[in-house]
Amino acid sequence: MNNVSTSPPSLSQFKKRIPWKELDKDFISSQLRLCVVEELGQDEPSNQWKDVTSSACKISGEGKARIVIREPMTVCGVQLIPLIAKAFGAKDVALHEELADGTEVQPGQAIGTLTGPQAEILLIERTVLNFLQKLSGIATGTKRFVRLIEKHGVGLLDTRKTTPGLRSLEKYATGCGGGFNHRMGLYDRILAKDNHLAASSVDSPKKLEAFVTGLKKSQSGFLVEIEVDNLDQVEAVLQGGADAVLLDNFSPDDIVKAVELNFDRAVLEASGGINEKNISLYAQAKPHFISTGAPVHASRWLDLGLDWVESSK
Repeated sequence: MNNVSTSPPSLSQFKKRIPWKELDKDFISSQLRLCVVEELGQDEPSNQWKDVTSSACKISGEGKARIVIREPMTVCGVQLIPLIAKAFGAKDVALHEELADGTEVQPGQAIGTLTGPQAEILLIERTVLNFLQKLSGIATGTKRFVRLIEKHGVGLLDTRKTTPGLRSLEKYATGCGGGFNHRMGLYDRILAKDNHLAASSVDSPKKLEAFVTGLKKSQSGFLVEIEVDNLDQVEAVLQGGADAVLLDNFSPDDIVKAVELNFDRAVLEASGGINEKNISLYAQAKPHFISTGAPVHASRWLDLGLDWVESSK
C-alpha cells in the first residue's frame, strides 16, 4: 500500500460537520408539524384532546420520566426534544440533566429526564423516542465505520442518500458519530457524475480535461469534484484542475495507483461497493475519504425507552 501523505488545498473544506446551531430550525419545525398530523390528526395543537387514550384514562397531574438507554450507543437527537415539545404544544414539559449529542453511553444510563404535565409527556413520548432511536442509530453506525478507518488517516464522508425531508438531521447525526458532511444538496458544491458527463457528451479523456477546466473557470465560487471510473479519467481530471476526484467502484489496488497519480493535487474520495466488511481494506489504500450512505440507510433503530419515575396524581 502507498504511504504518500497528501495535503491538497481543498482538504480542509471537506472536513466539516454541521453543528446544531447551524441547522434550519424553521424547516425542522415544519417537518415536526407532520408528526403532529400523524399523531393527532391535525396540523396545529389545540386545547381539544386528540390523544384519546390519555383522555379516556383521565390523565392529570405532574410527572417525571427518564429516557433510559437499553443498549450501547452514541446518542443523537437530544437537542431536538424541546422542538418536538413545542410542535405538539407541550409547553410545560422540560428536559433536565440531558446528555450532549455525540456522547457514548451504556445500558442503564439516562439521556435525560422529562418533567411536566403527565398528559403532555405522554403526548410527545413516541415522537421523542422515534427520533432518538433513529438518529442515535445513525450516529452509532457512523462511529463504528469511523473506528475502522481512522487509524489509516482516512475520513468518512456521508452522502445525499438520506430520508426525504430528514437530510439535515441525518447529516447532523453523521457528524455526531465522527463522520464528515459532504454537500448538503445540489446547491453548495459541484459534483459532476457519470450522467452529467454523458449529458455533456464528454466521452474521452481529452474532452474530460477540457470540461473540468471550463468548470473551474466558470464556477470559481464552488468546489469542483468529478466522478471517474478508470485511471485514464483520473489523470484527465487532475490536469483539468479539479478540487476533488470521486473514485467510483475502484478496487483498492486501483485506488493506490490513483493516489500515486494524484500526489497532492486534489482530494481523493473512494466510493461504491464499500461496506463494513471491506472498508478497512479500502482505507489501507489511503484515499483522503471514503464515502458511503450505509450508516444512514442501513442503520437500525436502537433500543431506548421512557421510564416513569414519579407521579403527583
